[in-house]
Amino acid sequence: MQLAARHLSKAYGYFWALRDVNLNIAAGECVALLGPNGAGKTTLLKLLAGLIYPTSGEIQINGTALSRTSTTLRSTIGFLAPGEHLYDTLTVRENLDFFTALYDKNIEGSAIASTLNAVGLQRWSGAYVAALSSGMKFRLSIAKWQLLEPGLLLLDEPYGVLDGSGIDLLENFLQAQCRKGSVVVIASHHISRVMQLCDRALILHQGKLTFDEPRQQPWDSFHRAFSEFLPRGPS
Repeated sequence: MQLAARHLSKAYGYFWALRDVNLNIAAGECVALLGPNGAGKTTLLKLLAGLIYPTSGEIQINGTALSRTSTTLRSTIGFLAPGEHLYDTLTVRENLDFFTALYDKNIEGSAIASTLNAVGLQRWSGAYVAALSSGMKFRLSIAKWQLLEPGLLLLDEPYGVLDGSGIDLLENFLQAQCRKGSVVVIASHHISRVMQLCDRALILHQGKLTFDEPRQQPWDSFHRAFSEFLPRGPS
């Protein structure tokens, strides 16, 4: 999987949430998407996911433009965020059966059961999703995307609802996806975690891409770039 954005912009009325963003992300890269609140991170993720559409510019996946009619391309994209759509009136197992059928994945029941066990939800396979905690719902979303194996996986603030074991589960899954050649993009305010996990850092500020560099130790250039947005003490 390869991902590119060309002069990507998004306006809401007179407000430009994203302005002239250019990106090239290679297969197997895990990328941190950082920036202050309102920088345009969620807008960029939703554009890359095909959930909203650009005012100008385009997104390419493996050299093919992503559009409203790109059903095949969109089936290769996963969007993982707290509150991601699951069906509350279906059980945990029924949700996974539904999504694997929707994506035309022929997955045996034993594989689904094994995945539920891996994410710590085997005991709740017959429970309705409405009864789950936020953290358990996020684990179910991880199970869903483990089974579907998207070539492009986009995450919006994934750490907030997970405990320590849930975070380990998530990061092991993301690393496995990258080893398989998937592209992973993570928007997060948990900078220390994504700095350890990701190969590359992007910084958005006021809708513009102001920083794009591979991870380096130490990340001196990253810290200089990001320090612009941190609160300053009295001079």
